[in-house]
Amino acid sequence: MAPEPTGQHHIYTGRIIHSKTPTELQILQHGSIGVLSDGTIAFLHDQAISPDDLRTKYANVGFSHASITILPRPQFLFPGLIDTHLHAPQWPNLALGMDSTLKDWIETYTDPMEASYHDTEKAKRVYRDVVKTTLRLGSTTVAYNTTMHVAATNILTDCVLREGQRAIVGKMCVTTGSTNENWEASTRESLKGSEECVRYVRKMDPEGRLVRPCVQPRGGPYCPPDLMRGLGEQVGRWEGCHVEAHMCETEADIERTLELHKGFACYSDMYRAHGLLANRTILAHCIHLQPKDIQNIVETKAGIAHNPNSNTCLRDGICHVRDLLDSGIKVGLGTDCSAGYMPSIHSAMRSASDVSRHLAMRTGEERYVLKFEELVYLATMGGANVLDMEEEVGGFGVGKRFDALVVDVRDVVGVDESLWEGEAEGDAEALVRKWVFCGDDGSIRKVFVDGKVVAGQDVA
Repeated sequence: MAPEPTGQHHIYTGRIIHSKTPTELQILQHGSIGVLSDGTIAFLHDQAISPDDLRTKYANVGFSHASITILPRPQFLFPGLIDTHLHAPQWPNLALGMDSTLKDWIETYTDPMEASYHDTEKAKRVYRDVVKTTLRLGSTTVAYNTTMHVAATNILTDCVLREGQRAIVGKMCVTTGSTNENWEASTRESLKGSEECVRYVRKMDPEGRLVRPCVQPRGGPYCPPDLMRGLGEQVGRWEGCHVEAHMCETEADIERTLELHKGFACYSDMYRAHGLLANRTILAHCIHLQPKDIQNIVETKAGIAHNPNSNTCLRDGICHVRDLLDSGIKVGLGTDCSAGYMPSIHSAMRSASDVSRHLAMRTGEERYVLKFEELVYLATMGGANVLDMEEEVGGFGVGKRFDALVVDVRDVVGVDESLWEGEAEGDAEALVRKWVFCGDDGSIRKVFVDGKVVAGQDVA
């Protein structure tokens, strides 16, 4: 369903829940959000007020004749979820190979699947399903990994624009270390294709309102020095271009990287030397970091996509998220389809909670447990920070884009009307906790991107 602009300012009033900081979850029991017709949030009102008084109060910014939606008490507004790492071409492999290690899984499942996207009809079929489904699951923004195929990558760009999702898209670059013919013939061919895809994104969405380009080295073992150097130069030529890359997923991955890229003391030194480590760099995994890696990430303001589900399934190791946060590193959540079997950031919050508890049990250090407020932050504002979009999405600030979910908890396991009815205001924190841990996509009634309804259970 292609989103259509409403052409009218709109006010949403009811419970509004979003992260202010990693430790503060703001709950407005009787909040109101004013959304301009172009999808920009014009105001956030935190007091109970009648619809007519809202129109009068904000008449000076164009809301005197705004339409108003009043949410029923079992519903609340929640920021759109942000997936910082998803492999779109691996979608058909979801739930397959869960008993594999990373190396076996790549060679048996990933490489053959990714190599098949020379078939553009397959790309159209799969990518349409990826985008529509992730929107239905609440992911309003996704950083996509793709394949070496220019045509297929551009099809993904077309899909996100048609369905109205916010995304980062670029062509995967790989010339060595792969199997099943999942590699490009030369560095020149790889760089040429990468630039074509960056140019296509800029042509289709010149202002970057929904989709933005990236360069995408598959990782240290797959891109020799001349390719890494060329990608770094490409980033320098295209202002605002992102970088999506894997780093320190396994110890063997690190060893292969340092063997191919001689003279570096750690994985991140290589990326940094080639100009690929910066504030728009999204580093997937980062499980086995050295102190110098952490220093490089902090100094360059790169971000990390934490993929708890896939790291568990492939037994890569446990990401020490608490240490990253304490170091001041930007961290968001990723689903890492298809090594992760569920392409839902809603589910990733639960996985991140479980992984942090296992780390606390293993180390005996309670500090590793991620608090509930932190889980919500990682799924929303944390992801926005990693993607360098914190001024635009991730929460409900004035001037941000209205990317939001309408969540209805009536059918969530363990929820009854005592949580929203009665003499008191109800227990809004309990509502959101029960949704995070017991709910599913059936609770997501509407999904908004840029102020437009693009998905949800209430959408035909």
